[in-house]
Amino acid sequence: MTAPLFFDYQAERLFPDESKHLVSVQLARFVRAGALVRLRRGLYEFPHAKIDELVLANFIYRPSYISLESALNYYGIIPDVVQNITSVSPVTTRTFRTSHGVFIYSKIAKELYFGWQTVKDSKSDFNFLIAEAEKALLDYVYIRRIRDLTDQRIELGTINREKLIKYSRIFPLWVINTINEQYHK
Repeated sequence: MTAPLFFDYQAERLFPDESKHLVSVQLARFVRAGALVRLRRGLYEFPHAKIDELVLANFIYRPSYISLESALNYYGIIPDVVQNITSVSPVTTRTFRTSHGVFIYSKIAKELYFGWQTVKDSKSDFNFLIAEAEKALLDYVYIRRIRDLTDQRIELGTINREKLIKYSRIFPLWVINTINEQYHK
């Protein structure tokens, strides 16, 4: 089975006797001819590939893991259907618009870049990284600067409170206070 997406450096390895420039030119020609789709600089997919957006999110920008609204929706913590795939990264905030949709990456402090798990996509051989439910909630409060969760339509029934408290200790005090207020109402 051919992988549905690949990086330019992988194509360069297939043709070690050719210059990087020549491989790059050929990839550009394949894109113009419709034989490839350029997702972002250096990342390509075959036109009829069926790749889940959650899998794609981890490829488009690295390092990153899915979090915020996308992860909260994945776990059923928020009922809203998300329009964009949201992730966090310790590098920088970026947005990528592709034929699959909009992928938003929010910068998070390096010490807060933890608490994800690897999930196997049920439709492919790929895995994706996604925040644990508790970490996604903390990322959401922190990145979106949420001071009151009562207006956010969040269902905390599946949240492991002990894990949430353990993870929250690394976050700023105002995040801890926001979480504590939710549980004491």
